[in-house]
Amino acid sequence: MQEHYTRWIEQIESLCGSANVGHVDVMVDQAGWDISILPALRLMEPGMSWFSLFSATPEEALLTQAPILMRINLDDWRHKAWLEELVEQVGHLPRLMLLISPMPFDVLVKSLQGLSQLEWGGQSGLLRFYDPRVMPEVLSSVLSPEQKEQFLRVALFWSWLDRDQQPVWQPGTYRSNQTLAETFPPISLADAQFDRLGSISDAQNLIEVARVKFPELSREQCFASCYRVVLQASRENYFGDLKLYARLHFGRDDRPS
Repeated sequence: MQEHYTRWIEQIESLCGSANVGHVDVMVDQAGWDISILPALRLMEPGMSWFSLFSATPEEALLTQAPILMRINLDDWRHKAWLEELVEQVGHLPRLMLLISPMPFDVLVKSLQGLSQLEWGGQSGLLRFYDPRVMPEVLSSVLSPEQKEQFLRVALFWSWLDRDQQPVWQPGTYRSNQTLAETFPPISLADAQFDRLGSISDAQNLIEVARVKFPELSREQCFASCYRVVLQASRENYFGDLKLYARLHFGRDDRPS
C-alpha cells in the first residue's frame, strides 16, 4: 500500500480510538463507474450496514450508480481489511468520502440523504458533496454558515484525499446532547450559491490548462487558480471559451511566492 494511503488508515484508526468510536463511515460514489462495489459488499462476512443515498428518490433504480454509505467496524479484522483494500483500489479516484460519527447509522443515513438533495430556482437535483473534489469548496464558499453547520454537526470529522492524494481532515461539530432533526429538508441554494457550485466543475475542467501554465504548482494549487479565474469570469458575465479566458487571466498571484 502506498505511504499516503497507509498514513490515512493510521489517522482514521487513531482518531476513532481517541473518540472511542469503533467504526468509520465510508461513502463510495459509483456514478459513471464501470465497477460496482455491491457484489463484494453483499458477500462481506460478517455483514456491514450499508445504504444507497438514492433510496426513495427518483434515482432509486440506479443502484449501481448510487453513492453508497457503509459502516465499517474497525474492531473486525475482515472489515478493516476491506477498508484497506477499498482505499488502495479506489483512493486514486475521486470517489471516497469518510466520516467519523457516533450517530446511529439509521439517523446518519437520513441526515446525509437530506443533505444530498438540492433545490434552487424551483428546481431540484443532487448535491454531490460526497465527491472529494466538490466538498471543500461546498463548505468554504458555497454554503451559508447555517447550511455548513448542517454538514458539520453530523460528524466528529469528515475526511477525504485531495487532488494531490493527501489526507484532509475537516473537524465537525457533533455533540452527543444535540437535538436531532426529525425531518431533513433539501439544501436550498440562492442563484449566487448555485453559480458558485457550478464553478467548481468548470474550474476542475481547467486544471490541465493551469498545469501547462504553472508546471511547478501542485494539482490543488492549480485548482485554486482555476477556481479564482472561473469566479472572476462569472462576475464579469463572461460566457465565452473558459480555457481561452483562463490563459489570458492567470496572473502573478497564481505562482508560488
